[in-house]
This record gives sequence, C-alpha cells and structure tokens, in this order.
Amino acid sequence: LFLPKPDCGAEKEFLRSRTLSEGVHSVDTTVDPLYCTFSCEPFEDGFPNGDELTPAEEAAAKEAAEPKGVVKFGWIKGVLVRCMLNIWGVMLFIRMTWIVGQAGIALACVIVCMASVVTTITGLSTSAIATNGFVRGGGAYYLISRSLGPEFGGSIGLIFAFANAVAVAMYVVGFAETVVELLKGADALMTDEINDIRIIGTITVIVLLGISVAGMEWEAKAQIVLLVVLVTAIVNYFIGSFIPVQSKESAGFFRYDAQIMWENIGPDFRDETFFSVFAIFFPAATGILAGANISGDLADPQMAIPKGTLLAILITGIVYLGVVVSTGSCIVRDASGNLNDTVSSQFMANCTNASCKFGFDFSSCRISGNSCRYGLQNDFQVMSLVSGFSPIISAGIFSATLSSALASLVSAPKVFQALCKDNIYPYIGIFAKGYGKNNEPLRGYILTFGIALAFILIGMVSLFPYFCSFHPKLYI
Repeated sequence: LFLPKPDCGAEKEFLRSRTLSEGVHSVDTTVDPLYCTFSCEPFEDGFPNGDELTPAEEAAAKEAAEPKGVVKFGWIKGVLVRCMLNIWGVMLFIRMTWIVGQAGIALACVIVCMASVVTTITGLSTSAIATNGFVRGGGAYYLISRSLGPEFGGSIGLIFAFANAVAVAMYVVGFAETVVELLKGADALMTDEINDIRIIGTITVIVLLGISVAGMEWEAKAQIVLLVVLVTAIVNYFIGSFIPVQSKESAGFFRYDAQIMWENIGPDFRDETFFSVFAIFFPAATGILAGANISGDLADPQMAIPKGTLLAILITGIVYLGVVVSTGSCIVRDASGNLNDTVSSQFMANCTNASCKFGFDFSSCRISGNSCRYGLQNDFQVMSLVSGFSPIISAGIFSATLSSALASLVSAPKVFQALCKDNIYPYIGIFAKGYGKNNEPLRGYILTFGIALAFILIGMVSLFPYFCSFHPKLYI
C-alpha cells in the first residue's frame, strides 16, 4: 500500500506518478501540516525518497547540510558516557548493599538481571526505531512521534520534558542535602538545614545552567570529569574490599569468606518483599535515554544510539552484579559496632553466625529489638566503610547526583524544543527558537531552570514523591 503524501513539491509529483502506475486514481494530499513535516524530512537533509545512497554519499550529504563549526559527538562521549552516568546513580552507593541484605546474593542478582532485561528490551526497541529512519533532535519525543504519530508523541513529550525539569531539582536537592549533612557534622551550617539546602541547591543549579548555556562541548567535558570521579569511587570500593582492617570488624566488615557468602546467599526480608525491593532498585537501571535525548547533537545517531545504549546497559549491569557478590561475600547482615561484642573460645561452639569465626557475636543486638546499627541491613554507608578512602565514595555520590542533574537539564529543553517546532500545542512556539551553531534551546534552558528552581526552593526531598508519577527514576 502506498500511503498518500502531503503537498511537498517534488514528493507530491513522485507519489502521484507512482500511485497511478499502481492503479490508484486519486491521491488526497490535504492532510495535516505536521504530517507534511514528517514526510518531507528526508528532502531537508538531501535524501530524496526512492534513492539509495552509499555510506560515503550519505556522510557527505549530512556534512553539507550542517552549518560549519557544529559540535557533534560520537557514540562514546555522546551516548555511552551519558547512559553510564545515569544508570550508575546514588543507588549504587547507598542502597545496593541494603538490597543485598534484604534479598540475599542470589535474589539480588536476579533483581539486577531482571532490570537489565527490561532495559535491554527497551534499548532494542529504541534502537530499532532509531535505525529505521532519519533521526533529528528531540530524543525520545522525536522517535515516538515519528513512529506512533504526533498524538502519542506530543502527550508523552510534554510530560517527559516536565519530568526531566523536576528531576533536575530532585538530584540537586539530593546533592544539597548530602553537603548539608557534611556541614552539620562539622558544625558549619550557614543558617538552618532547610535554608542551607535551598541556598546550596540554588547555587548548584545556577552553575549547572552556566555549563549548559556555555554549549554542549563544555557540558560533555563536565560529564567526562564526573565519569572519572564515579569510576574512581567504584574502583576505590573494590580495592578497599580486599584490604581487611581490624577496626572495621565491629561494623561487620571482615574479608572475603565462603561462610559469610553462604550466610548471605538467601533472602532475609524484613518488612519488605521481593517485588518491593525490586521496585526500589529498578529506577537505578533507567537512564538509558540519556544519549538518545541529545540525538540532534550526535554525529551518527543511527549508529551511536544502539551501540552506546546497549553497551552501557551491559557494563553497568556487570558492575552492579560485581557489587552484589562482593558486598555479600565480605560483610555480615547485622553488626553492632561495639568492640566488646566478642566471643571467647569457650563459647565458640554455641555461636553459629559467620561473624563468630572472626571472634564477634552480634546476636545480642539482633535480639534486642534490631538495635544493630551496622551491616548490610542497617547501614546505608557500607561502601564508604569498606572503601580504601571513604571521601572518594562521597565524591562518587556527588558525581552521580550532579551528572544526572546535568543530563536532565540538557534533555528537557531539547525535547521541549523539538515538541514546540512541531506546533502540536498552541502558544509555546517561542521555545522552538535555537541559538548558535548548535541551535541551542536557550529559552528552554531558562524555562527548565525556572521549574527546577521552584522545586528546589521547596527544600525537601520528602515532598518529591508526589511528582514521581511523571518520571519513575525520581524514586531514587
């Protein structure tokens, strides 16, 4: 079947002659102008319908169509780095160990694999759409609207852009709360906790806005720096896990041991279920659209999106599994932190826990109403405890929150700009205008900044779950 094309000049004549040759005697070209935009896109890029271009001709045509000096990214810097930064969120540092304590090593691996399967299927679907036609700026909105139509694309795109704007505030407030906790520990608060969160959050989002407005090249450099910090924090943890320290034994960290691994292999759910733990972890596996959302800034989006997205899912999934096995093999579930909770040789026979092998008995704190403050089940800072140099883990948490905030701050305006260009909604066309060689959506940046700042001034992460229905990753 040959679907009718809109009145787009040469395409109309081409379609008319082709349909008449197939026995169709009338062609309705009075269709929606947006459909004309969709159908004529290959001509704007210099790719006429019906012509098969060689890869060399296609590259030459794209280069000729783009203005000189435009910054374009390859699949590593444009997709792989961004997706990895978004998937390796704060969940890796402050919740992964708790998930191992609740679900055990076996089920925690199942949870990671299930999440990876879901994101892989989504990544394959995105890749199929991206390689099925021309990909312009607009990321997820562009792919959806060109495959399912403007009705689906418009509704999803608007919510998706707003969700990313709110996500900026969520990540920035999380960063600000961590900084305030450090200031509070050093007795260096400026005013009070809530107002300090607002002050630090406002300063942070202004700095992120400055990086974004400076151009995608500066934003990409900032993402590379954040990735280096994040990878350093992960390596720092694994190095520390091989260095047992006697002072850490009272907090539940001993060394890699088969008995500890066997004790943690099965689940020990406490006020949780398998699916509730899975629901807590799953948002950590999202973020696979971070590269696709800047599709307009990719040199070859048809190659970069599939390659970078799927490889990022593979690498991050392996690291998550490594953390699961590592933490479950050298840290017990419950520990008191009390150096006096030791067991003498004469009572060793009555002690059955894995910690007894190392001279510690933490059964008393478990019996007395879950008063254990350390271990996989109780301490969210286990990775800092185990790491070789704990401040690097804090730097990794900062890197995870800031990189996610920066990615959302860039994604929201670009998606919204593509939405406005299609004129689906009235009165928002002013945000379609781009500036500079890269057609940067400066007006969209200002709008996103305003939305993020409004939510930052709330100053409390606890209020953000009311808005989580817009974006599942906000549950972090």
